[in-house]
Amino acid sequence: MIAQFTTRAPNPRIGMQRLLDRHGTMPVLLALIRALLLPRRRRPRPPDPYHLSPHMRRDIGLPPIEPYVPKYFDLR
Repeated sequence: MIAQFTTRAPNPRIGMQRLLDRHGTMPVLLALIRALLLPRRRRPRPPDPYHLSPHMRRDIGLPPIEPYVPKYFDLR
């Protein structure tokens, strides 16, 4: 698909007028104030694959973790 760009930018007044006509002045004003004052929500990070159980690692196609074998110098 080839993107086609228009030379004119859409008029924001038309969009605002539609919002005001559909929802009313006060709800739009309150939503605008709320959007300006509240911080943006961030998506939570996905879990670290190194801390997943062996069953979950296998289900999503990750290789199994090799068991921890202490070295000689760790035993001393």
